Amino acid sequence: MKVSDEEMKALSGGEIPDSLSDVIDGFVDQEFDPEYMIFNKKYLEPTILLTYNCNFDCPYCFQKDYRRKDVVQDKVIRGFINYIKRNSKGRKVRVSYFGGEPLLQLKKIEDISKEIDSSGLDYSFSVITNGSLLSPSVLDKLVSLGLTHVQITLDGPREVHDKRRFFVGGKGSFDLILDHLAYAQDKTNVVLRINVDYRNVDEIRELLSTLKERGIIRVRIDPHLVHENIFRNEYWDNLIAKENEGDILAKVWEIAREEGFQVPHEAFRLGICVAHVEDDIVVDPYGNVYPCWAFTGNPLYVKGTLNEDGTVKLNGKFSSKVAREVWKGKCDNCPFLPMCMGGCRFFSVLNRKGFDGVDCQKRSYEEIVKLIRYFV
Repeated sequence: MKVSDEEMKALSGGEIPDSLSDVIDGFVDQEFDPEYMIFNKKYLEPTILLTYNCNFDCPYCFQKDYRRKDVVQDKVIRGFINYIKRNSKGRKVRVSYFGGEPLLQLKKIEDISKEIDSSGLDYSFSVITNGSLLSPSVLDKLVSLGLTHVQITLDGPREVHDKRRFFVGGKGSFDLILDHLAYAQDKTNVVLRINVDYRNVDEIRELLSTLKERGIIRVRIDPHLVHENIFRNEYWDNLIAKENEGDILAKVWEIAREEGFQVPHEAFRLGICVAHVEDDIVVDPYGNVYPCWAFTGNPLYVKGTLNEDGTVKLNGKFSSKVAREVWKGKCDNCPFLPMCMGGCRFFSVLNRKGFDGVDCQKRSYEEIVKLIRYFV
């Protein structure tokens, strides 16, 4: 909320100006109600993994132990489409295609999109891709089918990125992805993910400078810290310590701002995610349903099965209701509760607190929230 200098002076002195009294009273009286937020969603946002296979061999990949060359089964596609028809209930439908590398199964995206679109539903979709297969002709086809957003990852300038995100066999991918990014930014909304750890955090500025030199400025920067996952390997020595996460993320956003990239409101990640919303299923090529993307492939965290008729048989584990209530009685008085809701379910599991444990991010949010100065 932007206020005048006079209003700010009054607020700093503990007074509420008459011009703000209604608004401030609304803030004070409003209870935090995630149930209301979820059940009033205007979108149905399911995710389908088209394959666990990938043409990259990134060392930190959270699906590294689950890579298979199988593709999504036809009965799962039919079940996914029927699920959407059953559960859209007048809402817009926004599908996410995930993997593995989903563009290895471009024909499946085409088939699903045409079937949903022919049903008369308000349909659009996003693709989470490494970007290597997103040629101009492929992108144009996807846009014609309903693509509105694409997430692509670059982890640094060429010499850094190519040591982290390379093809199976070892060939680098930086130049190819850069070419695809230059075209994509004018055709759809592009989220540029940067996976950050100690090996590349000092190279972020050079990456953004390179993007500017190529005219790639119409992208939304989205830094993510690399975390451990359910298997261990030598890469975890490069991870940023938990107590430093907020400082590092704030530093990355400040660099982005200095380099002329916009800091989006999504920098303050609100707590509601797919793990909190039962309708927004995440289904893999075999019909297994998971709490969120990060658990995909791990048989220990299957929460149900998608049937061919579009119904879902839940096993009673890892429910969305449990996920969205872990904060109750533990985080009630935390000022960051609506941004956090008890933390990420996946990180809670990694930290051996279980699916229903609290993964406190207060220290990180105390640093990140300082970025609010970029919006006032």
